[in-house]
Amino acid sequence: MAKKTNKPAEPANPSATPHNLQKFSLFFFTRPRLTAILALLVVCFGILSYTTLLRREGFPSINTPYAMGQGTYFVNSPATVDREVAKPLSDFLLKQPEVKTVQAQSFANFYTVVVAYKENVDSATETTKLQDEIKSQNILPEAATLNFQPFQFGFTQDGDDAVISLADKSGKLTTKQLTAEATEATQFLTNQHLSLVDKFHTISQFETGSAGQVEQKSFERFGTRESGETQFFNAVLIGVKVNKGADYIKLDKQLSSAVSAYNQQAGDGTKAFISESYAPSIRQQVGELQKTLLEGLLAVLIVGSIIIAFRASIITVLSMLTVLATTIGILYLIGYTLNTITLFSLILGLSLIVDDTIIMVEALDARRRRSTDRNEIVQTSVGKVGRAMIAATSTAALSFAPLIFVGGIIGSFIRQLPITIIIALVTSLMVALVIIPLYARFLLLGKKQLGTHAEREVASNFEAKVARGISAPMLWAQHSKLKLAGVGFVAILISLLFIGGGGYLFSKVTFNIFPPSKDSNQLLTTLQFPAGTTLQQAEATTDRANQIIAKTIGDNFVQSTMSTNQGEANAQSASTTIDLTDYNSRSLTAPDIIAQLKDAFKDFEGAKFTASSLDVGPPGADFTVQVATDADRQAAEKLANDVAAYLKTTQLKRIDGSVVKVESVEVANSDVYTRDDGKAFIAVTVKFADSDTTTIVTLAKDAVSKEFTAEKVKSYGLPADTLSYNAGQEDENQDSFKTMAYAFPILLLVIYILLAVQFRSLLQPLLIFMAIPFSLFGITLGLYLTHNAFSFFAMLGFFALIGLSIKNTILLVDYANQSRRAGMNPVDAAHEALAQRFRPLIATSLTAIFSLIPLAISSPFWQGLCVVLIFGLLSSTFLVITVFPYYYLGGEFLRGVFRRRISSPIKRKFSRA
Repeated sequence: MAKKTNKPAEPANPSATPHNLQKFSLFFFTRPRLTAILALLVVCFGILSYTTLLRREGFPSINTPYAMGQGTYFVNSPATVDREVAKPLSDFLLKQPEVKTVQAQSFANFYTVVVAYKENVDSATETTKLQDEIKSQNILPEAATLNFQPFQFGFTQDGDDAVISLADKSGKLTTKQLTAEATEATQFLTNQHLSLVDKFHTISQFETGSAGQVEQKSFERFGTRESGETQFFNAVLIGVKVNKGADYIKLDKQLSSAVSAYNQQAGDGTKAFISESYAPSIRQQVGELQKTLLEGLLAVLIVGSIIIAFRASIITVLSMLTVLATTIGILYLIGYTLNTITLFSLILGLSLIVDDTIIMVEALDARRRRSTDRNEIVQTSVGKVGRAMIAATSTAALSFAPLIFVGGIIGSFIRQLPITIIIALVTSLMVALVIIPLYARFLLLGKKQLGTHAEREVASNFEAKVARGISAPMLWAQHSKLKLAGVGFVAILISLLFIGGGGYLFSKVTFNIFPPSKDSNQLLTTLQFPAGTTLQQAEATTDRANQIIAKTIGDNFVQSTMSTNQGEANAQSASTTIDLTDYNSRSLTAPDIIAQLKDAFKDFEGAKFTASSLDVGPPGADFTVQVATDADRQAAEKLANDVAAYLKTTQLKRIDGSVVKVESVEVANSDVYTRDDGKAFIAVTVKFADSDTTTIVTLAKDAVSKEFTAEKVKSYGLPADTLSYNAGQEDENQDSFKTMAYAFPILLLVIYILLAVQFRSLLQPLLIFMAIPFSLFGITLGLYLTHNAFSFFAMLGFFALIGLSIKNTILLVDYANQSRRAGMNPVDAAHEALAQRFRPLIATSLTAIFSLIPLAISSPFWQGLCVVLIFGLLSSTFLVITVFPYYYLGGEFLRGVFRRRISSPIKRKFSRA
């Protein structure tokens, strides 16, 4: 039997027998005019879509399976309103087959009801049907009114797409007079006939009963900072509903012009302000996208010039621009808009699309020094990396597939994210196979750049030495099984230490599905008024609070409004949304300002003050213990007070022993009667100072359950199931997060099957998967050092990281397999794979890392995601180039043993014959 040579050999020439992928690339490469026209059309259409065709909006338009009802019942008793209106209405709604949950609140003369429908129910159609049935079946007393509307996302509970505040600058108008002025302003704005506006409507602070009686139910204040002074005015809101398909940037310009026209003719008594609009946040996100894109392209240019070649880096930049333009064009064709989610996707996609482009460019650059035939260069390059690119891109695209199946409101919002990224990934693969060879024809494959005489980059010799230095232990040990086993054991031990370290650090990283950002341009302040507070007293208390807010925030204050989608300001509570100066131009962060506000309000009388940041994503949740009152309200109140006392004194401890900081524990206002799915309850609400909401909610629920057992609850004369728990949006967040967790093993199985088919091996896909645990140490270390939680956004970064890190191991395994088929032994094949793939592997990783660093530093919102990608890539790339080749050798050893066990009986059988 011939002994295998240890001398590295060139892998079999992939150009010898062109496969379909090579033919596909060559078809376009040999027709440069056709390909150039195609590329030009695609890029121009993408630019046109971005600048003109794509609508700008705040969030994707989705069906929200909710309805909100509110009405009057002038009996001056919350108990009567609850008994005669809220209970029968809740009982009726819960019997409807399309209704999932019902929540109701009863006040002295008013009530509200929130209905959650089952998924995929058309809320508009179902709400109209229920409204008619409630009326026809006389569910409510004759004196009660009900306005039942499907819930729409927007700045108000009516789903308005923008809000104009009409402020009383004179300070002399009553609320009724100001409302009359707002009605005239609404008519003036309507007469402007703005093309993007469907209608303007005055949001009344008064409620009219069935007998015609009128009562003020809410109030509004608008704050603005002008000439170095912050002032608050009594105000009335004018809601703006836009035409379907309106562009919010263009809408903002139209509104600004109309408001300016009104103010010119209104005089000094009143003044209109655009108090809520999506335009500022969209402009910020578009600016952030463009800034990140420029920084990313600069990183590609610099890193590519150093590691590969300057001309190659130019091609990479042009290719990334082509991918982005094509992706944006496709988004327009499938009916998407430029919104928070798609912008998020494009920013995240920057670190993903660089891989295919750099891999193909590097393959062309490496081959051009060995050939003078441009067709052969393209054909061979595609043959070497094409199939690995398809496998790697498919893996990266599949990594985002679980997000498509996330349910609930979160799922509806984010579904555009995985679809956008998958489009970008597939586009990057097509650009790599079709467009990059065209760019290379003119920039890289000129006559002077071909053949052995072509100038070699300075870094290439250094890269070759580094790659050989990494492979030195296995090359030294390859002639001794004992030595090879020894160095392999050391390498695997090093990797296990890294993985174990990642597991240890994971226990120290907080878990919060939607943590507050480290900074924000908006704050939410809330005043909770004590029982018995009148509307006039609530207004006076709010005015005192606004003066403290103005003094504390100072020059960082821009403007504020109250009656938004956080709920109307009334005798129970008043929430204010405060716009701050941009975080890039102020020294204090939002948490710093919040701390100052809390300190300023520590001795405030007349209301309980809270403040928090407003972030993109679902609102933060408080933990609520619901004490059922149907059996005995007096006993339930006693139990609620005891639960509150327990939560005020007990210490909730995390796994690491740290104590949760409780900001406040409040028993619900006795002026409000609340029902959840028809069951009346008193709420004990806990607000936490710490931000790891998901962890804290679990700890609080466990603590209350252990203290107030069924037996203890019965001692109050109440049923054992009197206590229940509600974390609001956090409950749905956890359900959605679980969906991704359940989908993750299915995702790995699908990727495993794909790779098994691609590599015709059951073992090698498992080796390729090692890139995932290799990244864990970096992920956990990065989150720990930067004080970021493991969150939904960190999970997005992890999904992106799966594609990026697995792509590295795919390339190494694929090239090593090619070398094995060319006759190399396992050690030489592993070394050759590392030597040949070292440049693109390092280039793609470093490019992604350096392009993300500025965003991680400048944007608090993106920081957690960027940290996962940056540190995860550093960890994974380091272990892939230093340790993974030994895993490959171990895999080849096992495959050899398996083949021998299979082939030996067959050989013996034939030898006997």
